[in-house]
Amino acid sequence: MCGIVGGVSRYPDGIDAFAVQMRDSIAHRGPDDSGLWKSNDGKVFLGSRRLAILDLSPSGHQPMQDDSGRLVIVFNGEIYNYVEIRQDLVKRGFRFKSTTDTEVLMSSYQAWGVECLSRLNGMYAFAIWDETRRELFVARDRFGEKPFYYFLDRKRESLLFASEIKALLASGRIPVSPNRYALYRYLVHHEISHGQETLFEGISALPASHALVYSPDRGALKVWRYWDLNPEAEVRLDSDEAYAERVLETLTDAVRIRLRSDVPVGSSLSGGLDSSTIVGLVAPERRGNCQATFSARFDDPRFDEGFYIERVTAKANVESHAVYPNPALVPDEMERMIWHHDQPFYSSSVYAQWNVMRLARDSGVVVLLDGQGGDEVFAGYHFFFGPYLRDMVRRFRIIECIKTLINYLKEYHIRSMVPAFAQVLPPSTRAAVKRFLRPVAVDVEFARQFGCPATPFRRRFNSPLKEELHQSLTRSVLPELLHCADRNSMAFSREIRLPFLDHRLVELVMAYPNEQKIRGTVTKVVLRNAIRGIVPEEVRIRKDKLGYAPPEEKWLRGPLRPWVEEVFHSPSFRKREWVDGKSVDRLWRGFLGGLEGWHTLIWKWLSLEYWARVFLDSGGTMFRPYPQPATESLKSSNVVLESAPWRQGKTGDSS
Repeated sequence: MCGIVGGVSRYPDGIDAFAVQMRDSIAHRGPDDSGLWKSNDGKVFLGSRRLAILDLSPSGHQPMQDDSGRLVIVFNGEIYNYVEIRQDLVKRGFRFKSTTDTEVLMSSYQAWGVECLSRLNGMYAFAIWDETRRELFVARDRFGEKPFYYFLDRKRESLLFASEIKALLASGRIPVSPNRYALYRYLVHHEISHGQETLFEGISALPASHALVYSPDRGALKVWRYWDLNPEAEVRLDSDEAYAERVLETLTDAVRIRLRSDVPVGSSLSGGLDSSTIVGLVAPERRGNCQATFSARFDDPRFDEGFYIERVTAKANVESHAVYPNPALVPDEMERMIWHHDQPFYSSSVYAQWNVMRLARDSGVVVLLDGQGGDEVFAGYHFFFGPYLRDMVRRFRIIECIKTLINYLKEYHIRSMVPAFAQVLPPSTRAAVKRFLRPVAVDVEFARQFGCPATPFRRRFNSPLKEELHQSLTRSVLPELLHCADRNSMAFSREIRLPFLDHRLVELVMAYPNEQKIRGTVTKVVLRNAIRGIVPEEVRIRKDKLGYAPPEEKWLRGPLRPWVEEVFHSPSFRKREWVDGKSVDRLWRGFLGGLEGWHTLIWKWLSLEYWARVFLDSGGTMFRPYPQPATESLKSSNVVLESAPWRQGKTGDSS
C-alpha cells in the first residue's frame, strides 16, 4: 500500500520541480519510505510513499526500475495472487532480484503487455513508464478500491497524476475551481465518486476497471474499460447446498490470499452478517492464533450492535477492541476528515469508521479485513426488493409477487418500503418523476445555470435485480463506500482488504439465479446457507442492518445542534452560490420539530460547506499530514519473514 504521484511532459519544462511536494502531501499513505525517479531528459517523474506490509526490507522500495532501464513503476495496492503469477513467470524464464509483488507486476507487463490485467487478483492503481514506447500505462482495479486521479494540461502538453487530489493541487499548476455541474449532481442526484468527473474543474478520476495510456510525444490520451461483468453468464446447480458450497469455497480462498502479510492483520467487526462472516472465516486460517477485531459501539441501544459483536467474538478466537465515537468531537475533526477525503460525504457513519481506523492504529494493527461489498454482491439492501418483485412480474409470477409483498409489509417497518418499492418502477419512470421535482434548498439561479440530469447509464442486464446489483457495484453505492474506506484507513496509515470484492466471487454470484440472492423476505440467501455453523445463528438469521450507523438524528438535534446552526448561519455558508439559505433554515426548523428523514441532506450541506472551506477558500493547504517518520523496519535486515505460514519460502511487498 502506498501513495503514488507522477508527471509526464512533452517538453522539459520543469515538471519535476514540484515532485517532492506532491509526493509528501500524501505522506500519510506511506510513512515507512519515500522515493522519487526522474528521467534524464527532465520530462518524466514518478514518486512514491510506502506503507510496508509485505517484505519489510528495502527491496520493496519504489519507484522500481527493471534491469534494462526500459520500465519504471509506481504501484499502490496489493496483488493478492502475486505468488502464483510469479511461479508462471519463472516457468517462462523470468528471473527476479527481489521477492516483491511490485516486481511481479512489472514483469507481468513485460510478459503480457496490457493483457496482464486479466491475471491480477487484487486492489491496485499503478503507473508504468515505458521508455521504449515513450508511453505511460496506468490501470485501476476492477471495483476501484484504490484511487487514481489525473490532470491533463493541454496547454503545457503534460499529464500529472496522484493517488489523492490534494497531491495534484500541491503542484501549484492546477487552479482550484469547483466543477459546478458535479456539485449539482452531488446535491440533487446523490452522485459522487464514480465515473471520471470530480468536484474539481479539470481534474479527472480514472474509473474502476479502466486503463489509460498517455503518449506525450503525440499528445494522445486513451482510456478504456478492460473488465466488466458478463450479462450473459449463468450458473445453474442442482441444489441450494451446491450453490452454497461454491460460494464458501470461493470466499474462503479470497480470505486466505488476503491474509498474506508481514505485519499484524485484524478485522473490522460491525456485528452484521458480512463482517461476522469474514471474522468467522479468518479464525481457522490463523491456526490457533488470536485475531484482533475492531468495532464501533454506541450508547443508544437502537444503534448499538454490541449483542451481535459479543456473540461473534465469543465463537471465534478474538481479541475484541471497541470505540464509542464521541459526537462532541465531530466539529473539531470535520476539517481534517474533509481534507483527507478531498470531497464531502453523506453520513456521519464516516466518522464512526474514522474512529475504528484510529483505534486500529493505536492498537498496532496495520491491515484489516472488512465485510464491505457483501450487500452489493448478495443483494442485502432493502431497495433490492423492488427490482426483485419486478423480475417476478416480468416472469408472470404474479401470485408469488403478491404473497411476497404482503409478507414484506408484515415484516418490515413502513419507512423501509419507500426505497424498496420506489425501485419497482422502471428506471425511465423514476427519471421522469425526478425531472418534475424541484431540487431541495439549491439556489434557483445555480440550478438554472448548472442543473443537469443524473449521469446516464446503459442497461446491460435483462434482469431488473441483476441490473440493480450491477449499478450498486459500479455507480450508486459501492464507489462512495470504497472512497470513504480508502481515505479513512489511509488517514491513519492502515490498509483495508475486502474479500467480498474478489472478482471471482462477484462473477460467480452475479451468474446465480435471483432466488439465491432473495427469496421471500430473506436477503443474501446463498451466503446465509454457506456460513451455517461459521457464525453464530443469531447473526446468520438476522435481517436488520446497521453497519456503523450512528444515531445521526439524535446527534444533530442534541450535541451537534449549536455547531450546525453556527455553520448554517455563517457568512461563508450564506454566500455559497449553490445554497438557498432560507430553504435550509425552513428545513432545519422542521427537522428540529420532529420531521424525519432530513438528516442525510443536512449532513450533505454541512460536509459540502467544509469541503468549500478546506479546498476552495484555502486551496487545500489548510493541513499538513501528521508527522510520519520513516520506520526502522525498512532499514533493518533483521526481519524474520519466513514465520508467515502462507509464504512457503516466498516473500513479497505491499505498495
